Amino acid sequence: MTDFTNATSHTLDKLRTAEDKLTKMLWNAGNIVQQLSSEQTIKEQTDSLVRSFSENAQSVQSLLYESVASLERISSGLPHEDSCYASWLDYNLASMRTESIRNKLNELKNNPELQRSRERVRELEGQLAQL
Repeated sequence: MTDFTNATSHTLDKLRTAEDKLTKMLWNAGNIVQQLSSEQTIKEQTDSLVRSFSENAQSVQSLLYESVASLERISSGLPHEDSCYASWLDYNLASMRTESIRNKLNELKNNPELQRSRERVRELEGQLAQL
């Protein structure tokens, strides 16, 4: 299995766990409403259901946050299988490097100090050739 497959599988497992906890939350919410609507409410039992609901809600929120963050890393950091994303990225980076080098060469070509140095080299070459 590739890292991409492992990461995706791990994220899907987290989402299944979140789904199970959401089911428990809904069950707890139904029991809380049932407790509150009955004529005799047992405070300890209602408090226990509310506490369980709250814990599940926090756990689901955490799992969903982690899953979304993981999916964002997967989608932005890895090329998709059978896609040209990696090639496209390589091409764009090479194009940017080429443009940067072209700009630097143009700067050097138009540098007056460098022009004077070239002229001096030609003079010295001419003097050397006369010897």
